Amino acid sequence: MEEFLLFIEENQFWIYVTLATVGLIYLRLLVSRIGEFQRTFFGLERERARARLTRAGTMFGLVLIGFLGVFLITTFAGPSLPISSRPTPAPTVSFLSTPDENDNVGSEVELATPIGDESPSNLGCSNQDATVQFPQDGETISGRIDILGVADIPGFAFYKLEIRAMTLEAVWRAIAAGTQPVCGSSCDDENILGTWDTSLVTPGEYEFRLVVMDTVGNAPMPCTIKLRVLPDD
Repeated sequence: MEEFLLFIEENQFWIYVTLATVGLIYLRLLVSRIGEFQRTFFGLERERARARLTRAGTMFGLVLIGFLGVFLITTFAGPSLPISSRPTPAPTVSFLSTPDENDNVGSEVELATPIGDESPSNLGCSNQDATVQFPQDGETISGRIDILGVADIPGFAFYKLEIRAMTLEAVWRAIAAGTQPVCGSSCDDENILGTWDTSLVTPGEYEFRLVVMDTVGNAPMPCTIKLRVLPDD
């Protein structure tokens, strides 16, 4: 159901265009059938005209119902879907970040290896408008922790916190999200992006990233770090 609602929301323009085209066709046909019905007088001929008028009216009514359905989905049902159910688009380079040829967001990750001196492609963390302040890259964590950082880019829409195990088949999975901007030390609000209960995942090596989206679907380079999760004592 969520996939259907997202499909309608993403393609609403072309759906409206199609419905409008079909609606105009059946509206003209309906007007023609009304005139035909009014010009007939004999019983059998009038019954046939009435049947054609009914068919044209029914099809035009279905088009109007389609318009109403798309409007309700895109206005109420679609926006009410949780952010975590929406796919995270591949980030596009914006003026908020510097593109880097070594960025491997969304690519396959090699089999688990210990965290060493090499960092992941975490140049996105240098963006002070979309960065993770705690935990730090390469840190060892356990239990329930508060994720601190900043998510306050121009045209802010929402942000996601995602994790991915260091295995070949692993995919990014959202663990928290927010629709309100989170500021850093320059703001009065606490800069807590979300809380992660690490006891819910298998101990081991993980990639962790912050994805911040604007209202037109663009994002600066995600702040991506590596973490080691230990068993919760």
